[in-house]
Amino acid sequence: MKKVVIIAQTKEGQLSDTSIQLISFLSSFTPESILLVAIGEVKFASLPASKSVDVITLSEGLWTDSSAITPLVKAVEGYAVFGIKSIQVDNLVSLLAASSSQEMISGVQQLSYAAGKYTINKSIFSGKASLTLTTESATYFSLNRNFDFSGNAVYGEQSISSVSALPVASGSNASILALKPITGSIPLPDAALVVGAGRGLKDPGNWTIVEDFAKALGAATACSKPVSDLNWRPHHEHVGQTGVKISPNLYIACGISGAIQHLAGVNGSRIVVVINNDPEAPFFKHADYGIVGDVNDILPRLTKKLQSH
Repeated sequence: MKKVVIIAQTKEGQLSDTSIQLISFLSSFTPESILLVAIGEVKFASLPASKSVDVITLSEGLWTDSSAITPLVKAVEGYAVFGIKSIQVDNLVSLLAASSSQEMISGVQQLSYAAGKYTINKSIFSGKASLTLTTESATYFSLNRNFDFSGNAVYGEQSISSVSALPVASGSNASILALKPITGSIPLPDAALVVGAGRGLKDPGNWTIVEDFAKALGAATACSKPVSDLNWRPHHEHVGQTGVKISPNLYIACGISGAIQHLAGVNGSRIVVVINNDPEAPFFKHADYGIVGDVNDILPRLTKKLQSH
């Protein structure tokens, strides 16, 4: 592995834990150089790396067209580009790949590198199967949020050789019409923890127990398609084959039977916990852990336990 670019996720100037893990993981392949790309100012309190890291900070602009992204396309030329799945990272990586007419591989679950080739494992057919492939040509990769870094981390002292700012290209047609930051709930595609619920809640008025549990756990909320069809919950929370597809570290399904359409949206989850009062519910066959019981009884008890710690 010669040169590596990492599209970093940041929040309030801090690198996310997954970005730090990605730096460590890719450092284990001893690349010649590492280039970190971050939007806005980044505070480097502790940056794990086995080699020095160059940093490009993107000015706060709208990186959504080819003219705006031209300087970055040139800056990463000749590098392999990696990022952990999120709305922002996926948009940027896919735009870089398209702008440079290069192949992009998304949904990567496992990755290794040897003799100039990448060996990749990813899910296909809505998670019903997995694919292992070897490539020399792909240079853009989006890794699943539940990518397994265990056993691959190499930690060293922080060593940042240079930091440069990359402005939006002059003459760009991009402009900022409005800034509407997401507040409150955690966006489903970016969530590491998700609590989903279905018609087992029996009434939309019972949804507060799901929200209380999710808040205590620090999780995002999701729902099955029948729930969104009944207007119990907004459509953007619908997880499934025709809704949002997620890959959190933990997915807790409450009162969801486990229809194949719903499983197609959640089978990228690392750990699945099912709570259902029907011991024959299909979802139990796909769960790592199961609780047989009424969600309207179990969730408040779990919430109380979480709040007491």
